[in-house]
Amino acid sequence: MKLNRKLLLVPAILFGIMVLVVAIKWRPSPSVKAAASRERAVDVIQLQQQSIAPLVSGFGRIKPKVEWQAIAEVTGKVIYRHPNLEKGRVMDAGTVIIKIDPLDYELTLAQAEADLRSSQALLAKLVQEEENLKSTLKIEKNRLVISKKEVTRKEELRRKGLTSQSELDLEKQSWLSNQKTVQDIENQLFILPNERNVTLAQLYVNESRVAEAKRSLEKTVITLPIDVRISNVDIEQNQVVNLQQSMLVAYGIEKVEVDAQVALHDMQVLASSLTQYTAHADGRPRADQLALTASIQLSSGSFQQLWPATVTRISDTVSVTQATVGVIIEVEQDYSALVPESAPPLVNGMFVEAKIEGQANLHWVIPERALHGDKIYTVDNNALKIQTVTVLFRRDGMVVVGGDLVDQQLLILNDLLPAVSGMAVKVVTRNGKKIDPNNEALGDTAQ
Repeated sequence: MKLNRKLLLVPAILFGIMVLVVAIKWRPSPSVKAAASRERAVDVIQLQQQSIAPLVSGFGRIKPKVEWQAIAEVTGKVIYRHPNLEKGRVMDAGTVIIKIDPLDYELTLAQAEADLRSSQALLAKLVQEEENLKSTLKIEKNRLVISKKEVTRKEELRRKGLTSQSELDLEKQSWLSNQKTVQDIENQLFILPNERNVTLAQLYVNESRVAEAKRSLEKTVITLPIDVRISNVDIEQNQVVNLQQSMLVAYGIEKVEVDAQVALHDMQVLASSLTQYTAHADGRPRADQLALTASIQLSSGSFQQLWPATVTRISDTVSVTQATVGVIIEVEQDYSALVPESAPPLVNGMFVEAKIEGQANLHWVIPERALHGDKIYTVDNNALKIQTVTVLFRRDGMVVVGGDLVDQQLLILNDLLPAVSGMAVKVVTRNGKKIDPNNEALGDTAQ
């Protein structure tokens, strides 16, 4: 017996309707979510002033502080040239590097010494002659007195007729002769000081000639006055040198200088940090005694080396093309302690970076990421406050700012987009530590 297919369709439809009703009835209700909070979660730090000094950079090339040039002060043939006198060599102070033929200068010295001895002998002769004349004058004056007395006695005898006129005349001639002798000696003594002065002047001239001859002889030997590195040599063995001829150029190795070019605004930052300095009598700071510290750094690939340095003075000119001012920095180096593979020597022309540090003062210091142009975000009674600050300088990823800030004020580190003044905020971390809302509530900004 066959069933009617139409009769089977009706129960199937009823079963489907029943399943649909049951499914709708037992369907779970959608979950109800609480309204989202409008507070923005922020990370904050507490502001406090820190002692920090500005640090600026400049670049320049190494230049030796002392440049020594050997200039020929005598003429002659080079009879000795140090075997190590070559470009790039480091040589010690006191090393004899060049000798010039001294024969002509030795002869000149011998002649000058002979003339000097002759002048000394002549002067001694004049001194002795003066002493002799003074003694002779004393004797002649005594004889003149005796002769005068004898004339007087003969005149008395003549009046009495006890002697002849001829004897009186002879006595008078003797007395006149004694007078002439005394007068001649006195004239010689009068002229003698002038002769002695002339001889003494000639003696000084001869002494000067001897000294000059000795100096010229000493100049035939060229000795290094300081420890140097040879830069250039223009002399060879057996070569004849002339006066004022440059024989070599060398640089002192103990001290080098860097004329570091620093931007004008960086110099202004350094100057503003100087609260202690040596001043002139009128109170103006002395540019050569600023309390600045410095260092220089050599970078080449992965190699970096740092040297401590000293700021000695400020350049007298400003670069018109780069708007920079030169800061002269001095570096001392001990060649005896250098290890070339780890700390190379500072040589002429080396390009280095100079770091100059001013004086440390109390400033507001914030992280770079907390600065938004010239604005910072702070928390004021659970609300965002946008404050304008002035950027003073940057150092080591931190920014030194000035403005109307308060100690322990909460500074927001996040970059809020959008940032609307007065919007509600919620502190989730303070000074890097998470905030437990159950134990700590956000109060005023001066917490």
